[in-house]
Amino acid sequence: MRDELKTKIVESLKVSQYDAVAVFGADNVQYMSGAYLHYPSTFPDRYMAVFWAKGEEPICIVPPEWESSFLNIAWVSKTRTYTEKPGSPTGIAEAVANLARNTVRKTGKIGVDAEKTALNLYRRLEAALEDFTLAPCDGWLRELRVKKTPKELRLLETVASMTDHAIAGQAHHVLVKQAATEMSNTENVRIHAIERGLDEVGHHAIAQVTTGPNTSRFWPGAPMYGIGFDRVPQHREFMRLELTATLDGYWSSGARMLTMGEPTEEQKAAYQGIVALREVALQQMKPGARCRDVYTAVKQAADEKGIQLISNLVIGAGVGVTNYEPPYISGADETELQPGMVVVLNPVVEAPGGELLMGRDTVFITEKGAEVVGWFKDWREPFICNYTY
Repeated sequence: MRDELKTKIVESLKVSQYDAVAVFGADNVQYMSGAYLHYPSTFPDRYMAVFWAKGEEPICIVPPEWESSFLNIAWVSKTRTYTEKPGSPTGIAEAVANLARNTVRKTGKIGVDAEKTALNLYRRLEAALEDFTLAPCDGWLRELRVKKTPKELRLLETVASMTDHAIAGQAHHVLVKQAATEMSNTENVRIHAIERGLDEVGHHAIAQVTTGPNTSRFWPGAPMYGIGFDRVPQHREFMRLELTATLDGYWSSGARMLTMGEPTEEQKAAYQGIVALREVALQQMKPGARCRDVYTAVKQAADEKGIQLISNLVIGAGVGVTNYEPPYISGADETELQPGMVVVLNPVVEAPGGELLMGRDTVFITEKGAEVVGWFKDWREPFICNYTY
């Protein structure tokens, strides 16, 4: 994957308006270096960056104690360290300026991921790079990342399959063992993820299992961040199993439903709402379709069929080196879908009892249309748990 990504970045930078780019967002640094580190997002006042000038090799700028960890996993082999000053970005701004003076012509244009760069750091960069032109490169990065390479697609399909299998693995446990608490089920989803080789450490990783009335909220465990409660599921209740995990720095987000006992007619109808809206979305998600038009079609179908879609949310978002990135299936996103894009489709439907039903599916946009990947089973029906409630 390294060679694919590096070639893609080099060719895109060559024809861009920038003489160099300096990226500071943790996800952009990972994308442009291959180094997935768990902790940068936890330390927003400590900085790392990738500086990449046209015709030059990329260089990563890191705090000294992060350097060896970075080099162990990155495909960027050149690094610079800088002296940190508590609460001040002066050190990394000066390091960027030194690299720019050696590789970029005076008055040259340097792109910065302004949307991911702290304001105090950006101001320091403006001062340190006063001989150059600073310009946002967020749009360039978005276009670069939104269409995946063939090897990125293979990795995303693998992590989607492993995520679905991990959720299904715990659902099997619920099928054959006496009912356990939400907390125990949540921990077992996490364990199933780890057993399959997924990483459940990091800024975005989460496992959550909710049951009965707790499924009426998105995060009933907050501020415990999805650890769960001691509640045991009851007969005729829904159980929602969710998992967001990563493999080699690429993410998947899955959610599946299980019924405790044979579902009631109301439960069947509510679940079929997810199925129907998924089918509408997949029919619309063709190359050239605008994200907002897909969203509008799904919302219109929900209104016509009487499905209680939670319509103030996006119903899908991209996935890659983060679990939530462009494109967004929302009424505000004008992006045209193109082959190579990947979306986690997630229309949320409210059941008559107030439960929030989810079925997150990883969808590839291909030349022929939308393709769901990673299913462990046919999710047009939920898991059904008998005699263990």
